[in-house]
Amino acid sequence: MSKIDIDKDNELLQDEDAEYEKKLADLERERQRAVEEAEQKAREQREEQERADRKRREKQNALDRIELMKLKNGVIEESETIKEEHEEKRVLKGKEKLANFWYHNKFMILFFGFILAVVAYITISEILRVRPDLTIMMIADNGLQYRQEELETFFEKYVDDLNDDGEVKVSVMIIPLNNNNLNDQVQQANQTKFMAQIQIPDIIMVLTDSNIEERLKEVFKHDLSKDFPDNKYIDEMGLSLNFGFLAQDLKYENMPYDIHLSLREPTETYRDKKEVMDKIYDTAFVVFKRIVEDLTKRAEETNDQGLTTAPTKIIQQDLDPKNVHLE
Repeated sequence: MSKIDIDKDNELLQDEDAEYEKKLADLERERQRAVEEAEQKAREQREEQERADRKRREKQNALDRIELMKLKNGVIEESETIKEEHEEKRVLKGKEKLANFWYHNKFMILFFGFILAVVAYITISEILRVRPDLTIMMIADNGLQYRQEELETFFEKYVDDLNDDGEVKVSVMIIPLNNNNLNDQVQQANQTKFMAQIQIPDIIMVLTDSNIEERLKEVFKHDLSKDFPDNKYIDEMGLSLNFGFLAQDLKYENMPYDIHLSLREPTETYRDKKEVMDKIYDTAFVVFKRIVEDLTKRAEETNDQGLTTAPTKIIQQDLDPKNVHLE
């Protein structure tokens, strides 16, 4: 085959390919046109159907309004087109009923549950709480306030079950007064608490030291030597706790020698008459006498030489007269 014949064949093939591609393109255009026509027809049918549905709803709404007006005006008693639809109420049972109740009332249930728990806790705590048979107030500020547990254990040896609850309990109320720090908020609070306590007759015994403010001494009994004649441990402030063995009992090696167990002078308070405090004093004095006799006896038997730690002297400052009211 010559080169001329080959070129003719190639031209013929190219013409056939071009014709074939043209036919494919024509077919694709026809197919696309058919799809577009079908979509257009479907869209027109859908719009036509929507217009028909809208007209039908508008017509029905108009008829319903007419029927409703007739019902309201009493022209007709019952409409055949307007019907009240009532959803049938399903009766809940068992777990469903409980779940529904919890869903609608859970916050209220939780709130009242919390209140009941608090009331129950307070009630049970109050019932189980051991009430003290005797309360001793300590205003000394010399480190002894850190031996509260040892002090309570020590005093419980001399106390009876005064409230008949089957247990003996002594409470030491810690109110350390340091007149050198009158601007300190804690000291101010302690002074206020002490002033409140001396206005009620409940507490007779008080642990004091030589730093006590002069005006506060007025509330204590200063003639106990009449009840304990010739007892060298009794002075104008009460029973001196200047015992070496007592420091060991209280686990307070550096206990200063100026600590006293003082008794309040019975007097009328804002809450009770003097006769009430006299009875409380008599009960506390029985305990006080036991302590005096026991410590004196132990000191004599052991030839106790007393304590050697000197007290820390605090600069005395008068309390604010506005906050002090002594009967």
